[in-house]
Amino acid sequence: MDKTESIQRPQSPPVDRLNTVAFGLTLRPARLIAALVVCTLGLAVLSLISNVMWAEQIRGAQSAIELFSVDREGSLPTWWAVLLLASVGGLTWLVSLSRTSASLTEKLAWWILAAGFIFLSVDECCMLHERIGSKVKLQGSLHHARWILLWLPPAILIAGVVFWRLWRASKKLVLGMTLGVVVFLSGAVGAEMFNASYRYQQETNTRQEVIDAHAAGDTDFIERDWRIGSTYYPYTFGTVIEEFLEGIGPIIWIAVLLNFYREQNAAEQPDTTA
Repeated sequence: MDKTESIQRPQSPPVDRLNTVAFGLTLRPARLIAALVVCTLGLAVLSLISNVMWAEQIRGAQSAIELFSVDREGSLPTWWAVLLLASVGGLTWLVSLSRTSASLTEKLAWWILAAGFIFLSVDECCMLHERIGSKVKLQGSLHHARWILLWLPPAILIAGVVFWRLWRASKKLVLGMTLGVVVFLSGAVGAEMFNASYRYQQETNTRQEVIDAHAAGDTDFIERDWRIGSTYYPYTFGTVIEEFLEGIGPIIWIAVLLNFYREQNAAEQPDTTA
């Protein structure tokens, strides 16, 4: 008597919901964050190398500095920063859509937060803060960081209101987002102020050197060009650190948002893998 053997298809392993996030595709946050950090660090190193090449007048320095310098508009680090900030804005919007049971004020806080990140992305792309800051007449060490006086106060006020509202949804979320803000501002404001102060001091010294050279009749004196700035190592290191911290801040935000979404999704759906 023939027996028909039942054929069982091998079952795919259960999805590890604690270590994955699904937005129409499966993401592993730890691997994603590690990749983002490596890319950010790599671009910072390439920027430093290109600026050193420029300072030492090594062949190919012009092409390298245009492509990799964090101090140049349109370089790869600039577009990487734009991409990171835009990604944070998009991810924030996706998380807000998942908060279906949230109150209107909480949803509004999420929308404002997403819009804020998109604005930062546009600002990085178009250098709005520098263009508008240039309209402010200010002498002294903050001459090259005048935008801080315009941007920082309203940004802190808006972020404070948004985080206060999201605190009710998740204290862990707000603490993580605040850590990202601190890291981001340590570059965007802290390192920026150091660079601005150093640059202003060097410009002042350069002007005095020009005056002294002309007074002494030195016709061979070459005025240093601070529009480039990459031939001065303290300024070069400062800008690299500044942009690196501005890159790590959004990466922290991405990690926090992914973790919040993952924990929320795991809490709402019962575990059926047992």
